[in-house]
Amino acid sequence: MPHHNLADFKPCLGYATKGQAVGGIPLQNTLECPQYHPQSHPLHSTMGKNPHAMAEMGKLDHPEERLKAIEGGEDYAFANLEDLFLVPNIITPPKFNVPDFDKYKGTTCPKNHLKMYCRKMGAYTKDEELLIHLFQESLTRVAATWYTNLEPSRVHYWKDLMVAFVRQYQCNPDMAPDRMQLQNMCKKGHKSFKEYTQR
Repeated sequence: MPHHNLADFKPCLGYATKGQAVGGIPLQNTLECPQYHPQSHPLHSTMGKNPHAMAEMGKLDHPEERLKAIEGGEDYAFANLEDLFLVPNIITPPKFNVPDFDKYKGTTCPKNHLKMYCRKMGAYTKDEELLIHLFQESLTRVAATWYTNLEPSRVHYWKDLMVAFVRQYQCNPDMAPDRMQLQNMCKKGHKSFKEYTQR
């Protein structure tokens, strides 16, 4: 069958039947002239696109697929809330108030900080999960970042956390403050004079 271009087509007005007309040009109904049947096209042209792109565009017809495309199509790393906690299913005692801890910045002796922390948590030394969970309240700056990056699979007991903490900051010498540091120290408003002198 010979190939024809649309430019070669000429309307044959005498061969149209009732109801066959597009844009005012009747369609032919005989075999004498080539017939042109218009086809409907989608709102967005699909010419020049590969089949993979067409398949991806077809997916967007479903609301769920559109939502995934907007959100990036990936699941969040912390879809499960338990992944955010170092100790899962933590239960705080009734009427428990978080003590006012001295914040560890990662620059002093880690063993001294552990001693101060354990003394303030003395009433809860049997509750290892609570000790592990509240230890973050005594940290700040780089030390707090270190705590948030701990793998839950490596910390099962309070001893595990203590060993990891001392190992992380054991390079910090426990040095007595020099004269300049002592002169720059000031008493905080909520601290007693005894606490200030001890510090």
